[in-house]
Parts: sequence; structure tokens; C-alpha cells
Amino acid sequence: MEIMNELLEKYFRGETSVDEETELKQYFKSGNVSSELKIYSSLFEVFDSEINEKANKPLIKVIQNQRKQKRIWIRTFAYTGIAASLTLLLFLKFPFQVDNYAVVSGNKIEDTEFAEKYVEKKLNHVKDMLNKSMTPMNDSFENLRKDLRPMNKLINVKVKMDELQNLIQIKK
Repeated sequence: MEIMNELLEKYFRGETSVDEETELKQYFKSGNVSSELKIYSSLFEVFDSEINEKANKPLIKVIQNQRKQKRIWIRTFAYTGIAASLTLLLFLKFPFQVDNYAVVSGNKIEDTEFAEKYVEKKLNHVKDMLNKSMTPMNDSFENLRKDLRPMNKLINVKVKMDELQNLIQIKK
């Protein structure tokens, strides 16, 4: 039995020879398996049943299908590479010309300094509007903070009570 335990350990590590694997299979086929090793008998029964199974499709067809799928991926990568190269060539050959201008009230403005000042002015206006609309809410939050200050004292009292309770439990 100890020999079979050693063989099983070698088998699961992948270190057994073909003869040792045959010996293991015969041992589990014999039916005289020790109670400790019974859990492995179903494993070796499955191996025996798989030996008798026949393939549904010939292996050649499966390999041919795999080759076709591999060709499809290779073609896809090749076509993608060609398209990327052509796109890059077009961008290098015919670069885009960028016109810097802004449209304000339907008028085209090409002076960048004026456009920047105009945008800054509009953004400041939006910021002021937001500040004015948020003022009542800020006041409400400040009042809420003032009303909740006594709650902070209660939290401190609870922490101290927990500390005292821990001290009492430690002394017991």
C-alpha cells in the first residue's frame, strides 16, 4: 500500500514512467484497492473509459479549420497594417491646415488675443452667476454645520464610554 502511495505522489507530480502508470492502472482495475486510495479509483476508471472512445471528427479536418482561422487573422493584421500605412502616408503627404479663428455672434474673429479675452470675460460672467446662485446654499450649509456642533460632543462622549467599557472588561 505504501508503494502505491508513493507511485500516486509521483504520478501527480508527473514523474512516473509508462510502466509505473500501467502498474497504477492495473491496481485500480483489480478491485483490491485499499480504503485510503478508493477516492482515486474513479479517476483511473475515467481514464480507461476515455481510451475506448473514438473521435467524432477526423483530426485532419480540425487542424485544417484551425489553419483557416489562423489565415483569417493573418490577413486581418496584414490589411490593417496596409490601411494604417496608407493613412499615415496621406497625413504626411497632405497635412491638414488648421485655421485659428473663433465665431462670435456669427462673426468670424481671427485675432486670437481678442478671442481669448472674450472667452475669459464670458467665463468670469458664468463664475459670478454661479457664485450668486450658490450663496443661499452656502448659508444653509453653514447653518447646518452650526446646528450639528452639539452632535460632535455626543460622538466624543460615546468614544469615552466605549473606552471605559473596554477598561471594565479588561479588569474582570
